[in-house]
Amino acid sequence: MKSVTIAGGICALVALAFLPAGFGVLGMLLGVMTLAKGRTDHGLAVIVLAAVCGYYGMASSLTFWGKVPVQHWFAEAIAPAPAIGTPHWQILSLETRVTKTSDTDPVCSWKLTVKNDSLQSGLFQGSIEFQDNNGIKLAEDTVQGTQVAAGTIGVFTGSVAIKTSKRVARAVPQIPNSG
Repeated sequence: MKSVTIAGGICALVALAFLPAGFGVLGMLLGVMTLAKGRTDHGLAVIVLAAVCGYYGMASSLTFWGKVPVQHWFAEAIAPAPAIGTPHWQILSLETRVTKTSDTDPVCSWKLTVKNDSLQSGLFQGSIEFQDNNGIKLAEDTVQGTQVAAGTIGVFTGSVAIKTSKRVARAVPQIPNSG
């Protein structure tokens, strides 16, 4: 009985470095055999050890024909690269302030910082929407940007007169669907 438990533990440890799928499964099968013989604590320990060692062995050393690590393979499946020709923008910050306060047409200035996450340069175009407490649009200013190189940050500024008596509660950047 001890020899089956020991063999299961050895298979689990070998799975860390060599053929993790094969030795991990073999170790779990030997753990099930130990469990079936009545040694529940030893059997469960070998099954868990073999599963953990087999998983770790596959995740850390398994390569796709020796060229692509598993972590890289899964990362690309989860987060596909942006489509070529379609810029992908990430909004980093939007700062606003009232620059002209008066009873008629206060002026709000804004500064928008975006990052081009695509693989090529792109022309940023969007808008800043000024809203009241209920999310109703009070005013909108268009952002006509310049070319932003791939992987770099673009900063755009502007101002707009708010032609309503309602108070501006928030400014929301609007960017077109970028893929």
